[in-house]
Amino acid sequence: MKAIRRRLMVAQQGDSGMSIVEVLVAMMIFAVMSTGIIYAMLATLSVTRDARARQVALNLASQEIDLARDAEDLFALYDETRSVTLNGDEYTVERATQWVSDPGLDLQCGSSAGGSGGGTLRYKRVNVTVTWANMRSSTEPVRSDTVISPADHINDPTLGTILVSVLSGDGTGRSGVTVSASPGSPSNGASVLGVTPASTDAQGCTYILSVVPGNYNVTVTRSGYVDENQNSSSTKVIGVAAGTAASAGFQYDEAATFVAKYAANYVPAAGETVRLPSMQTSFVSSYGTYVPSTTSSASSKSFSLFPFQSGYTALAGKYVAPSELNAGCVSVDPAAWPDGVDADGITAITGSTNTSVAASGGSSVDAPVTMGVVRVAGGGSGGYLKAVSAAAVGDDPGCAVPMTYTFGNVLGSGATIALPPGSWTLYQGTSSSTQNTIIPSSRLTPLTRGIATAPAVVTLDPRVVAP
Repeated sequence: MKAIRRRLMVAQQGDSGMSIVEVLVAMMIFAVMSTGIIYAMLATLSVTRDARARQVALNLASQEIDLARDAEDLFALYDETRSVTLNGDEYTVERATQWVSDPGLDLQCGSSAGGSGGGTLRYKRVNVTVTWANMRSSTEPVRSDTVISPADHINDPTLGTILVSVLSGDGTGRSGVTVSASPGSPSNGASVLGVTPASTDAQGCTYILSVVPGNYNVTVTRSGYVDENQNSSSTKVIGVAAGTAASAGFQYDEAATFVAKYAANYVPAAGETVRLPSMQTSFVSSYGTYVPSTTSSASSKSFSLFPFQSGYTALAGKYVAPSELNAGCVSVDPAAWPDGVDADGITAITGSTNTSVAASGGSSVDAPVTMGVVRVAGGGSGGYLKAVSAAAVGDDPGCAVPMTYTFGNVLGSGATIALPPGSWTLYQGTSSSTQNTIIPSSRLTPLTRGIATAPAVVTLDPRVVAP
């Protein structure tokens, strides 16, 4: 009887169940196992989806290659990017094309073949790249390449080819530019073309085929366009040899508008008029200095310039770069002034804050022009006023090329005038031909940084407090 009772007590103890801690541990183990299983399933689905998308991309790449091979005119086969949606996935098909003289050697329009300057148009290389939305980071795009040989012969061993390239300010090809070629002087056997060359394509290229060997003037033109030398058309002399291709590369783009804002560094007082001389404007870029021949005495003027990506710095007056034979005229450029200290002997000043401005082709941008402003008190004989560059004073880097600027009959009881940075002597007279009376420094008060020194020189300093 006692044995039976003990067995019942053990059974009752076994039916007491699990504690809450044991339940939580069991649930945690289940959650960890479930997370791993779900992650594995998602990874499998992602890999499967990527594999399926890759197979579709391979078919698209193969299809694009077949379309390129079926092109009737290889000269009309350009770079192209298009989107395709299949099975709910979006694919991007990118085609890049290039003429080559050999499957492993580039022959770009406007540049030498392999750097040698010769070569012929033999094949068109086509590179196709296909990507798709939500690609795995470790997945490579699908690529397919081919080299197409034209059905008809492009090159005649007794004739030549001219490859023409037109690049915009940002270095990309410029389409729609008119190209012409005519015999040069001396012609060396060149003859008038029998067919008008096609305008440049989407890559900025065009090809003049079956050209009689000799020297040719190759010209590009388009309304509203300028080259890197600010010419509305651009011409290069190209020599063509039998059986090879000659290259003519141009920088030619739609002009950008730069609006010069003179004396932008000075804010006139209420009712004050700042008189400007009739002067040229210099535009300095990393490619050199361009000084338009037109002059203006207006407070602003627009100029159409080639849209260099690095932009231009606009300077008042004519900037003349120094050379071995001439010190030039550099005082008009604030950046040419050395860093120094203000009149208090403490505050640092610099001229290197004159930054350049850039604009893309067809757009417009304001170009601030730093000038010195001085108040000329009335007095003396005559109201006609002119300024003549003087010997450099103080930190003025100087202007070795004599510069003269006229203002007309503006003096009266006094006038506020603006001049390019530098040292100046002012004259007055009763007419434009008799401005010979020197105006003493006692009648000159700089309104921007500057100093009037005896007997009759005012130095206009473009430097500002260093940041």
